[in-house]
Amino acid sequence: MTFQDQGFSLGVDINSFNIQTTGLTTNLANISYVYKLQFDNNTFFLPAVTIGFGSSSVNPANLIFEDQLNTSTGFINSESIDPLAPVISNVNYFDLGASFILHTEKYMAGLSFKHLNKPNTSYNKEIPFEKPIQVSLQGAYEFDLNPYESRYLPRYSYLYAYGSFTKYGDALLIYLSQDFQLGEFSIGISEQAASLNSFALNNIGVSIGLAVENFDFGILYNLPFKSPGIVYSPSIFELFITFDFSIYRRNKRGQYNRLQTDNYY
Repeated sequence: MTFQDQGFSLGVDINSFNIQTTGLTTNLANISYVYKLQFDNNTFFLPAVTIGFGSSSVNPANLIFEDQLNTSTGFINSESIDPLAPVISNVNYFDLGASFILHTEKYMAGLSFKHLNKPNTSYNKEIPFEKPIQVSLQGAYEFDLNPYESRYLPRYSYLYAYGSFTKYGDALLIYLSQDFQLGEFSIGISEQAASLNSFALNNIGVSIGLAVENFDFGILYNLPFKSPGIVYSPSIFELFITFDFSIYRRNKRGQYNRLQTDNYY
């Protein structure tokens, strides 16, 4: 929601996750405040603050503790005397983040921080577990592939190159993508890598998209390079539809480049 005269926007992000077999339920709601600063006709700086409220719970009755396993008979006892079982409880926490974006219609640079207050998310109230601060650096550049309007390419043809580097605890996460926007059509590839004990490429993704007025339709498939038992890099097939509320999208006529500033005016 944008308040154009006041120069700021508000955003809401709500996520809910549930695993029935373990009784794990996680809920998170974020509220973001984004302020707009204009440096010149085409350069904008967007600082933002995010406040999150989270809750997580586990049903101990759905868990199996070590003392419930009978290795000689193979049976599972219905009750546990593990001292951790009665200690497990719900956890509620407050989360704080901040981000900064500088961009034009050619490039974008961003820096974001999550868990600035290191929220305690431990189910055991006697032993705290604080989330480490997550730092992420983003950058993108959009190349005009047809500046002289060659007949071999659509009039509006772009290459959007994006990269992000995230430090979370001891892990370093890297995401790269290259998207070719050829008028209304797009095709792209992406690469995800991580470094913990060693550096490894986890998966490569391929996407195809079509823009129709204010709608974006797309297909995405991620091909894993690592076994899910070693690294969590599942094979993912995704269909998506996105609606853009910008009043300028309907009149683009094939100029669907990613970095735009006309919706700020």
